[in-house]
Amino acid sequence: MDINGWLTVITVFMAVFTLLPKEDLFLRFQRTSKILIVLFLLINVVIVPYLLFFEELIHRFGFFEHFTVSWGFDSENIAFALFYISFIWLLFRLFLIKSKPKADRESIDFFAQLLNEKPFEEFFKLFTKYTPDKYISDDWENYKQLLFSPKFLNKILESRPSYLLQFWGKFNSENDFQSIFRLFLENPNSVYYSEIKEHWNSYSLLDDKPFLNTILKENLQQSIHNGILMVFSDHVLQHLQSEHGKKGIYNQEHYHTRLKEEEGFDLPMYFHIRFIGLMYSSAIENKIDISTISHRYTNMQTIYSSIVKQMVNNILVVEENSNKEYPSNYHWLISEIFDLQSNWLTLFSDEFYDTQRYFDESSSYISFIPFSMSLCMSELYRGLSNGKITLEYLNRQIYYNILSHYYSINLNDFMRTAIEENIIGKIPKEHLKPILNNSLDKKFAKNYNDLIAENFGLVNEKEKEILQRLLRFLRSNDKI
Repeated sequence: MDINGWLTVITVFMAVFTLLPKEDLFLRFQRTSKILIVLFLLINVVIVPYLLFFEELIHRFGFFEHFTVSWGFDSENIAFALFYISFIWLLFRLFLIKSKPKADRESIDFFAQLLNEKPFEEFFKLFTKYTPDKYISDDWENYKQLLFSPKFLNKILESRPSYLLQFWGKFNSENDFQSIFRLFLENPNSVYYSEIKEHWNSYSLLDDKPFLNTILKENLQQSIHNGILMVFSDHVLQHLQSEHGKKGIYNQEHYHTRLKEEEGFDLPMYFHIRFIGLMYSSAIENKIDISTISHRYTNMQTIYSSIVKQMVNNILVVEENSNKEYPSNYHWLISEIFDLQSNWLTLFSDEFYDTQRYFDESSSYISFIPFSMSLCMSELYRGLSNGKITLEYLNRQIYYNILSHYYSINLNDFMRTAIEENIIGKIPKEHLKPILNNSLDKKFAKNYNDLIAENFGLVNEKEKEILQRLLRFLRSNDKI
């Protein structure tokens, strides 16, 4: 083969490099053994040219005759063989062979540079091409600094949240976990909001919602241990504080939409209220006692009542709306908080719904659920005293969400006792009679005086036992 033939081959050889962008070439060779690269260069830059011009070298320098034998191969054929072997290796290395990426400083810095210089989709394609998920998990501490960069997180949060979820188990430090979860809370376009909205007609966590299942079911212990309730509470209360004194969306009269699935989802607070509802309903259904899964954090007793407190503070009563069912969206949101807690109560203790399989007499939920509701009721008593909550509104919340359960013959006795101690026993004396008048009338067509006189009328035996029990409790606690 003459020199022109070799130039043609070399041209084809070099054309291979133009098939890949420079970023691909850098990553391919950066992650190739330095020994192989040196050997490749030695063969093609030194040995092959030496063999090509071997005949000329013999004529000029007789010394090179010592490297020949009569039975040897032609030097050009050897050059071609070496060149061909290295060419095949190059093709395999560039297009077929996948080597384990190096999580070194040079590689990570290069990806960080690409992240800042290229459109995110182009960067992400290169990153995932050369960095399989398994290798990120294996070298998490090295890759974490890239994955936690603000630009990467903000982009991945909206476009590819599932990519981040596969590494959720790696967010083991409180700081890492909280910084990630806070981003989902702060971005109204994140999967946090879209998946909660898809629960518009469900109290239970749906199986096909990857984000919520990841943090509330598969990794609930991690979430609680890393302070998810603290981050959540801070974010929600800051939002409500920013609304204080405003006549914005929350202080408008609530309206019921024609499409039920849309109701409330124009209110950011509604998403957060339902999030906590889903967290506890999922935990109860999976027989997980949140108070026992972390030595750092436990049930946040005030998770709902602190929200109700700030909402009551924010309410601006409009006179013409004061007698409406929901004078403001705040009133409607508070009723939703009670409704979700009422669902926990039903799940955990109501035999009628065949849910005793969730009950455990040693569970913290026996005290947590009624105590949480009691703290919320305390805020309504305060709202009643300053004219922001009406007695009719208060009566609706305590009857439909609490006392209707208490009067039910299907209520578990452990929970009935907890309701007495945490809720009924804490009703202010001045509100006790109107509250009982309302609830007894709705449930039994009786009133407070009938209860005191033990005039139980046509109620069945089990209901009579409940009323007698209530009367004994009130008397023993000096409520009447």
